[in-house]
Amino acid sequence: MSSYQQSTRKRPRFDSNNNVNSQNNNCNTSNINLLSLPDEALNNIISYSLPQKECQVWEWIGRLSQTCRSLRRFAQSYAPSRIVLEDFRSYFPIFSSTSIVDVRIDFLTSLRDCSWKRQHLKELHVNDEAVLRAIDFIKRECNDIKALLRTLLTSLSSFPELEWLDIELGDDMSNNYGLVDTETLRLMPDALPALHKLCISGCFKKGIRENISPHQLRQFCTNLQTPLTSLSIYGPTWMADAHVEAIMPIIGKNVVRLELVDCMIWNREEEEAERLLSDNSLVPIAQHCKQLKSFSMVGSDITSSGLEVVLSANTGITILNLSSNRRLDTGTVDIISKYLPQLEKLRNYWSKNEADWLNDDGLIALVDAQERESGGSGIFLNLIGLLNSVDDQPQLTIRGIKYAIEKELREIEMTGGDLHDSIVELGSDVKMFQAKYPHYIVVLNMNEKLSNGVIYRLLEVGKI
Repeated sequence: MSSYQQSTRKRPRFDSNNNVNSQNNNCNTSNINLLSLPDEALNNIISYSLPQKECQVWEWIGRLSQTCRSLRRFAQSYAPSRIVLEDFRSYFPIFSSTSIVDVRIDFLTSLRDCSWKRQHLKELHVNDEAVLRAIDFIKRECNDIKALLRTLLTSLSSFPELEWLDIELGDDMSNNYGLVDTETLRLMPDALPALHKLCISGCFKKGIRENISPHQLRQFCTNLQTPLTSLSIYGPTWMADAHVEAIMPIIGKNVVRLELVDCMIWNREEEEAERLLSDNSLVPIAQHCKQLKSFSMVGSDITSSGLEVVLSANTGITILNLSSNRRLDTGTVDIISKYLPQLEKLRNYWSKNEADWLNDDGLIALVDAQERESGGSGIFLNLIGLLNSVDDQPQLTIRGIKYAIEKELREIEMTGGDLHDSIVELGSDVKMFQAKYPHYIVVLNMNEKLSNGVIYRLLEVGKI
């Protein structure tokens, strides 16, 4: 935790819109008297003056450092340890009459040029909205932002203490920018020596099957200076069973969160995808991963028997996402009930198979198994994620959902549809959240407004 975070927990701060006199560029008499105070007193004064919004602290400490060189060491000690790039897209300046400005490029440039701003950073979060810009009312990706990100991720010791890198790029078919490629993977271990949580989503060029080879991915994992505890990969068209087999002996021992989402090649003419991961990926995962808490295998060709191999070796899983796996059958629920009796979150979007494995009887059986596990005190399942619309004709109906709600299921992720409306009509206190898929660990910190009396929010996924 940074000194900024520690100080803000202990004492209130002035409103972030209060301005200070920015004309004091030199140390005048009052500054000299101020600097005569003990360090502890100066620290208290600075901490009370900090803005409420974390993103504005960067501007504040920059101005304070420029005002008086003697204050620089105090100001810089309050640098935040986390950056959410989207906060700088619609930014309210402290020292300007401008209402809202986009300072993402300026901020990333200063981050690149000022090593002290990067020295103690622990987290960097970039979601797809953070790299979009509006041009003629059309959202397009900003390559200047992505180029700066690439420089930051590949420069030697760029982020010496960064533990969590979390980047999601939107689906940009026109520019097709590959933020993560073989060169990036070669340089990242030395740029991020403390990295142990990695999420890369939509960061790869489309349509290139052999973009990154199994050997190159294995070499990246081998060169990491800190063992990975969390790995989330979404959207590569090159990651196949051989890649999983190559990296599991390196990272499997320490990983507690593993999310492999939509590793496939999409054929737009046939409107079908070649799914690159199968049960052959699950075997090395089961062999080397023994302490998984969160597991997502989305958009694959895994089967129930292959899934059983992983779950039997990782009975501590509490978060499970099996969306868009067309070969799973109704026996999947029995396997989950057997090996994950304390499962807390279960997601099943985009099943698209003839016999959806999550049906009324299956959900009821899972809930009953959890109640038996708890000795009759209740169920562990707190959230279930479903895709439900008029066209899907799902096997899961209000009968199964109502039973789970009566047993204390409290959160449901779902799009609109007949089942959604039926749940609302129950009048229970279950919270209905807007479905967001695919699921990976990108941090989203925005809320959507109320709709039909039901609270929707974008999800913070996979926090362990």
